[in-house]
Amino acid sequence: MSSLPQSILPLVSVIIPCYNHGAYLQEAFQSIWSQNYPALEVIVVDDGSIDNTKEVAEGVEGVKYVYQENQGLSAARNTGISHSKGELLVFLDADDWLLPNAVHTNVRCLLQNEKLAFVSGGHDKVFIDEGTVKEEAHEVPSEHYVHLLKGNYIGMHATVMYRRWVFDEFTYDTSLKACEDYDLYLRITRKYPVLHHTEKIAAYRLHTTNMSGNIPFMLATALQVLDRQHQHIQTAAEKDAFEKGHAIWKDYYCEELYNKLLSKKVTASTEALSTLVKHKPVLGIKYMLKSIMHA
Repeated sequence: MSSLPQSILPLVSVIIPCYNHGAYLQEAFQSIWSQNYPALEVIVVDDGSIDNTKEVAEGVEGVKYVYQENQGLSAARNTGISHSKGELLVFLDADDWLLPNAVHTNVRCLLQNEKLAFVSGGHDKVFIDEGTVKEEAHEVPSEHYVHLLKGNYIGMHATVMYRRWVFDEFTYDTSLKACEDYDLYLRITRKYPVLHHTEKIAAYRLHTTNMSGNIPFMLATALQVLDRQHQHIQTAAEKDAFEKGHAIWKDYYCEELYNKLLSKKVTASTEALSTLVKHKPVLGIKYMLKSIMHA
């Protein structure tokens, strides 16, 4: 990537919602300060933490610390927006980090097309327990709304850089306790152009405390968010993508749930089993038969 002229660099606000993840903040800060991008502000929104989040954030020069009573991730991000000044915004979860040149890469994309509402890129999934890394980079050159109806190709929120005007019209839905980013992508791309590239922007830390580990809840919420788009479907391509999206979400989460049940990484609870039986009966029956055979 060629360097950007200093005179045209817009201020980028990196908003970090944090709930009891103070132990990870220093690593997140370091990934931001290492960006070699001079026009940055960092805002930590403490969503009612009871750990050392306040001490860590307030102990670092150049970090704006904002506290709120616990209201959830969506509310914390909305609070961060209201306290930010940047023309461009990035949302980095406290336990994740930006990869080198991430800010520069996304700023450059947005400066090349002033009509874009946001730009997104690839990322690394870092599996802490397994000690492995998986690259996620999907080519989506056009029809982003249609592609999002079939699933969340973005996959990690920190890879997204938004223009500030987006939040004059849209905010995070505080009624959603998961998939609030997916919901926002769908609402924005239905109306405005966006860009996606395959350069890696951020690293997503996957560990036992991730909300994404609650598979029945994640599947139910993803389908809820997707169903909100039903009233907006207009074209045959959108209708087809919408229908495929239901199947893709069910296949993805039920396959993951089935494998984790077999490996005993999740408990064979009533909720887990009913999720398999409801959305993927073949896998539900297969699991129960295997359980009987190994009893």
